[in-house]
Amino acid sequence: MTITILDPRGQGGPTVTPYALACDPRRDGLRIGLLSNCFFDATNLLRALGEVLVELLPGARVSLYECPNASLIAEPELIARVASENDVAVTALGHCGSCTSSATRDAVNLARAGLPVGTLISDKFYEASHFVARSVGMPDVPRVRLPHPVAGTGAARIAAIAREAAPRLIATWQGALADAA
Repeated sequence: MTITILDPRGQGGPTVTPYALACDPRRDGLRIGLLSNCFFDATNLLRALGEVLVELLPGARVSLYECPNASLIAEPELIARVASENDVAVTALGHCGSCTSSATRDAVNLARAGLPVGTLISDKFYEASHFVARSVGMPDVPRVRLPHPVAGTGAARIAAIAREAAPRLIATWQGALADAA
């Protein structure tokens, strides 16, 4: 009998792609793609965020896209569509294990498609998002930390969270923050 011992620190791992995307979000006509993983209240959060972004960035146009399963990443066709129709993007919501993974991985896939991006992750799952980003080879994809919980807290609270998060998200698009805690 042969016993093989595998070293969990093994060689290899994903090729690391440094995040180096930025744009001027204050330019006229900025196209903002909001990609919801459809976790409970993710779309409501993104709608509220879109309203704030249009206030802060006059002339910006916001488009909402939805991935129908919070546990799965967006299909490549949807990522390509968001990337071709927008200048920057936001993914949401990281609020549990699988939805944090999908929101983070969607952000990485949009960044690989060339879009400056930020993903909205609740505080309780922020470290999990970092782990996911590292495991798929883009550890510094921008993330904006939100208070936990977001989902189920009501429209007024979600609007307040969106208002507080919007300036930090804009900073990620400018390349100013990779970790917008």
